[in-house]
Amino acid sequence: MTRTHHRPGHLTRALTATALAATTLAGCSAPDRTTAAGSEDATLRIAAATDPGETLNPYASNQSPTQQLRSALLYEGLTRLDPTGKVEWALATEMTPNADLTRWTIKLRPDVKFTDGTAFTSADVVASVKYLRDPQHAAQGLAFIEKIDPNAVEAVDPLTVRIGLSAPFGPFKDIWANVLLPMTKAGTAPEKPVGTGPFAVKAFTPGRQSTVTRFDAYWGTRPMVGTVEITEFQNQQAQANALLSDQVDIASGANPTIARSLAGKDGIQLLDSKGDFTLRIGLNTDVAPFDDVRVRQALRLLVDRDQVVANAFGGYARVANDHEGGTPQCPAPGVPQRKQDIEQAKKLLAEAGQPNLSFAITTDGLLPGMRELAQVFAENAAKAGVKVEVNVVPVPELLSKWGKWPAFIDFNPIPYLPTVIGSMLPDRVGNATHWDNPEFVRLADELFLAPAAGQCSIMNRMHEIEYRDGATVVPAFVNVLMPYRSRVRGLVTDVNGRPLSFLSNVSVGS
Repeated sequence: MTRTHHRPGHLTRALTATALAATTLAGCSAPDRTTAAGSEDATLRIAAATDPGETLNPYASNQSPTQQLRSALLYEGLTRLDPTGKVEWALATEMTPNADLTRWTIKLRPDVKFTDGTAFTSADVVASVKYLRDPQHAAQGLAFIEKIDPNAVEAVDPLTVRIGLSAPFGPFKDIWANVLLPMTKAGTAPEKPVGTGPFAVKAFTPGRQSTVTRFDAYWGTRPMVGTVEITEFQNQQAQANALLSDQVDIASGANPTIARSLAGKDGIQLLDSKGDFTLRIGLNTDVAPFDDVRVRQALRLLVDRDQVVANAFGGYARVANDHEGGTPQCPAPGVPQRKQDIEQAKKLLAEAGQPNLSFAITTDGLLPGMRELAQVFAENAAKAGVKVEVNVVPVPELLSKWGKWPAFIDFNPIPYLPTVIGSMLPDRVGNATHWDNPEFVRLADELFLAPAAGQCSIMNRMHEIEYRDGATVVPAFVNVLMPYRSRVRGLVTDVNGRPLSFLSNVSVGS
């Protein structure tokens, strides 16, 4: 996800990849409206984190979780992820490769309309792909489709697109589920993009509020609310206060302390999404001493992972092992669980010539647990004489210096394969650690050609390299907590930590 700038969730903040869809804004059958709670014209009010630099352009290089939340209501991709993380069809219904996986033919869903009432056709896919593929547009989604030959994207007929690649690529269907690769009406991006989503923009004030209204000609499941209002707040406590005072129906961000204080109070309930969502400490390998693997390993040995789970995340997490998640279909890699070992950490630091290491971890504190993770790490590090300062900066400052911070807190809500493409290979915008391991790159190339049955073995070998040589401290997989008023019905948990991407069956009662 890393950050999707997706800050994969830059890219991956990328939260966030934060998105996708599933039972989604479109996919599952609607309940009987004669028995559904609430009115079809009801308004769902959501509190979100403020983002003064946000835009309606879904291709923008800097994307906060709030922008991704809104984009999930307005735009769609060719495929999408369901709440279990499974890829399913969206605007496409079929993708067929040639024998050597260098050319793909895409069949589009018929009778899809944009929110301005015009038909969605292959011409719009061609325009969207070419926009994304043009480096001058600085679209972060470019990282996922660099193998596409921009001169080999053509409309065969109104519902068929053929795309040529510069190299074979097997998981073609998977990449289009990424939030950074939506389809828009030809010629409308970036100034006034038009999407095919279940809602259309009514009002938008960057950093303050967005209002979207239901698009009644939507091709999928028609939403059960007429309007969604997204109001932005400076911090999580402000979101909580808005929920308590009935200004909003959902607080999209709440740390464990706030979530516990709200649950059960005045009819407030708690949605707890368990999955592979990670908050992690990134170490910039272009900057000494983090270019020394002994230092990176020492910092990982400083972490008391049980304390991180208990204190930083209030128990709403599970211990992780310094490699990315997003592979629930695979068994865990065969590496021992890393535990705190202060003496070994001190030994490694001494060998690296860093016995008195001191540095700052930078975070914008945008998501619950970010600041807390940095603080627990600082406490752990102090036991080895390592001095760690927690540096909290505004979101724009963090993003403007992305890739330059020596140590930072990042997040990742997306599956492993797009994480690899967007933020773990060299020279990717999402790779703010600048990590470059040749064996990892070789295995990634192997993964891109492997059939589904052979992917887990390759992914686990990649996880082993992350564990041994990687540039992130990944102490826990974090639950995403979302307090909401009991009159909101139909919310679903999401393994990728983006439950508000799935609003098709959500209703608001009295």
